[in-house]
Amino acid sequence: MVDLTVRGQWRAAGGSGTLSAAIVAQISEQLFVGQLKPGDFLGSEASLAHAFDVSRMAMRDAVRALSATGIIAVRRGSGGGIRIAAADPDRFADALAIQLTLLGVSRSDLIEAQIATEAMITRLAAERAAAADVERLRALLAAAVDAVGDGGAFARLLGEFHTELARIAGNIALAVMLGGILQLLETGYGTDTTPSRARGVLAKYRIVVDAIAAGDGECAASRMREHLESVRAHEKSRR
Repeated sequence: MVDLTVRGQWRAAGGSGTLSAAIVAQISEQLFVGQLKPGDFLGSEASLAHAFDVSRMAMRDAVRALSATGIIAVRRGSGGGIRIAAADPDRFADALAIQLTLLGVSRSDLIEAQIATEAMITRLAAERAAAADVERLRALLAAAVDAVGDGGAFARLLGEFHTELARIAGNIALAVMLGGILQLLETGYGTDTTPSRARGVLAKYRIVVDAIAAGDGECAASRMREHLESVRAHEKSRR
């Protein structure tokens, strides 16, 4: 349960910041160190205000901030209350994409981040893929063959291919980072993809999948990196 000592801590710190910020910091810290877990019940807004010895307004501000960052889930009505939220990888990927956009990260930087992230993802996928996983990857590439004349559809199918690779790799941290990066990159893919270039991309991905099927993580990662480096070079040539 959350350690409800915020007013005393706030006063000891000389009253710096606000009470609501102190509540947010305390609950966040206890989540990070494992004292709070997803689904843990914290109470109602009124009960928490009483327990923290703060005004309802300060508690309401803290609840808004905690909810906005996805730390808590608030349920109204009978049986409701405030709980530590369940994990939502899609929300993290969305937030990452938004922050990268606000930071003004360039497309070149995004591709470089994709190269670093996806090389490891591909290596892990080769180490962990089951036969059914390999078949799923091959099926996605087969479906993409029929979409080589439609840049948008082709890009979406390749996005599914990259997402599936991340799922097979089994590393959630890498998967959500790649998800946020791909959200931004996919908006520009497909606009200049000719059928010939699309077939060339598929040929490279088949080699990657073959390496994954063979369990050769070094080869799979190397081939993926080579392909993405060629994408990086192509993007540079367009500028």
